[in-house]
Amino acid sequence: MSMKRIILISLLIGCVATGAAAETLLNYENRVARAAEQVARIKSDPDYEAPGVEHIKELLPRRELVEHEGKRLTVDNSWLHLALDVYEAEANPRSKSARLTEIGDRLAALDAELIRAAETSPDKGSGQETRARLRDILNRSEYHEKEESRLSAFIKKVKTKVMDFLGEIWQAFMRMLGKVFGSGAQGSLISKIVVVAALGAFLFFVVYIARQIKPRRRRARKRTVLGEEIEAGTTPGDLFEAAMAAARAGDFRAAVRKLYISLLYELSERNLIEIEESATNHEYLSRLGRYEALVPPVREMTDRFDLTWYGMFPTSPDEFSAYLSRYNEALQRAQTLAPEAAK
Repeated sequence: MSMKRIILISLLIGCVATGAAAETLLNYENRVARAAEQVARIKSDPDYEAPGVEHIKELLPRRELVEHEGKRLTVDNSWLHLALDVYEAEANPRSKSARLTEIGDRLAALDAELIRAAETSPDKGSGQETRARLRDILNRSEYHEKEESRLSAFIKKVKTKVMDFLGEIWQAFMRMLGKVFGSGAQGSLISKIVVVAALGAFLFFVVYIARQIKPRRRRARKRTVLGEEIEAGTTPGDLFEAAMAAARAGDFRAAVRKLYISLLYELSERNLIEIEESATNHEYLSRLGRYEALVPPVREMTDRFDLTWYGMFPTSPDEFSAYLSRYNEALQRAQTLAPEAAK
């Protein structure tokens, strides 16, 4: 048992007045840790996948209440159930492994955050501050099922209507062939020739229209990365310089964040990933799973980013120097890759 786990248990047992509520928080943290252990077991034993996934879902139901300091917090674990469903449906072995790794990383990060939050004792902060920190942890986007945006829902609805419309046109076209060439026309050589000719004419028309449309220049706009708004026109080099300036000023926490975002920008410009406002650092890492050479340095940078930015762990000059080395290593490897070079 880790030292932090021992400290957590000691603190919770020592709270006599709120012992039952503290045990509830300890129970939730313990189940999160056990779920992470189940992920590790699935990775080492593929035959354990089905029972392992079922056990994880039993350990952490979609919704539950967690008590701490006499107050109840609603916990939404539906993000985990959705991630597991997507993992089970994934056909590509490499993508499947990357999704499982991401689930394990997110569970491990949540477990570490719960331990750190519960370690806050009365002399370090009030119970209200502790509950506020727990609520902030449990409300983070990486621990919630993403809702479908209005734009996505609209596009899906339009796509369905277009497909239905094209199906109706096809049926009407086939009925017309039947009337012109007889009831057996659908399977005749003549009908096939007519269909091919019609499709050819349609494709020619589409290509002709597409060539007449001039591409519009994309306007520079602000972008949001990991919750930080970046001004329009900002380059990876600008972010790198900002990171180094922060490091020279001794603010290694800001330096680590700027350097991490600079790397994401660089990978985006090389079309290796796509910057999305709602994406988390672990989601970006998962999307790089198809570029094997990039994964090791980016994973180390992601772990250090979690500890420094989310975990509030201090970063020494030597640790930042190692972080900068991983950044340079990732850039060098990215220069040898192209989007179509994914394995």
